[in-house]
Amino acid sequence: MCGRFTLTEENADWVAAQLGLERDQLFEETYTPRWNIAPMQPSWIVTAEQEARRARLATWGLVNWFESSRRAGAKHINARAETLETRRPYREAFGSTRCVVPADGFFEWTVDNGQRLPIWFHRPDRRVFGFAGLYASARLSGEAEATTTFTIITTLPNATVAAVHDRMPVILTDETAIDEWLYPKQSPERLHRLLSPAPDGFLQAIAVSTRVNSVANDDPACLDPAPPRPQQGALPF
Repeated sequence: MCGRFTLTEENADWVAAQLGLERDQLFEETYTPRWNIAPMQPSWIVTAEQEARRARLATWGLVNWFESSRRAGAKHINARAETLETRRPYREAFGSTRCVVPADGFFEWTVDNGQRLPIWFHRPDRRVFGFAGLYASARLSGEAEATTTFTIITTLPNATVAAVHDRMPVILTDETAIDEWLYPKQSPERLHRLLSPAPDGFLQAIAVSTRVNSVANDDPACLDPAPPRPQQGALPF
């Protein structure tokens, strides 16, 4: 799964350029770097609108119009690639409201003597990439206006992630993949071909501070290298 991720680049224009956004669709002034983005928090997504791309804020945890409560989003932070067309929470969004979730890394955890030890997966050059995501804009009963929410799609892990977890987020590894994912009329067959693990070597992993374990911490110190851990010899970092 993917339960936390990062978007640490400070230059919003640089992030926009990596995601193919036009100048009039750049991030709003509210853009700030993040070191520990957690479920049910706002983050950025990129959507396709009339052959252009738009960045917008959305809450992590997909909530559809038929849900009875916003709390449903906590159950829908990830969507398995294998069941997008069969599970009701994701079926409609897979067909019509796909998005890209900007990130430059994500966390998974190992456990040692009951302590959760975070691992940060990121590109060796630390450049921004995009997760394949789905979004929905829905107004639930009793709400004055619609709220936009999103989920991150997961797939089987590549060799780097498999040492820690049995799932990983789908990463759209280049501009062509992003363009195909956002294309409104894309065939289901082509979409499913995009939902594969990132190539081995696309990511590297480092053990980082346990500050990540608390959603209250969101600062550069979250990515401080962890002290040496005895079990690291069996892992690829």
